[in-house]
Amino acid sequence: MFNEAHSALVGTCINAPHRESYRDIELIRQGLTADMLANAMTLTCLSRRELETVLGVKLRLHDKLLPAIATERVLMLISTIQAGTEYFGTQDKMLLWLKTPNQTFANQQPITLLDTTIGMDMINATITKLSHGMTA
Repeated sequence: MFNEAHSALVGTCINAPHRESYRDIELIRQGLTADMLANAMTLTCLSRRELETVLGVKLRLHDKLLPAIATERVLMLISTIQAGTEYFGTQDKMLLWLKTPNQTFANQQPITLLDTTIGMDMINATITKLSHGMTA
């Protein structure tokens, strides 16, 4: 599930399809380094402040690893942005969609929902519906 997101952070490919879920859990438990987090900011085009809001933590890592729950959110966020970029065609269009109020989300900006798992699931479900030709 998160192999592509993790690969984007570290620049490698992980091939373990039959053990993918267990590998995801291992990756999450290991935590992200400060370098990986910097890559996440680059990949998502979110500012440090926006990323802190989404993760619900202050990003003062230096030599520490990001906690598992925040690591999982980073990987979920990257997966969401990758899926949206694939649908919208460019990351800029995806980010514009995330920052534009949308009726589907009670006229809120989708980005404001990314701080919860439910909100992230809603955004992913909407992107999936759009990619299958359904209106959101």
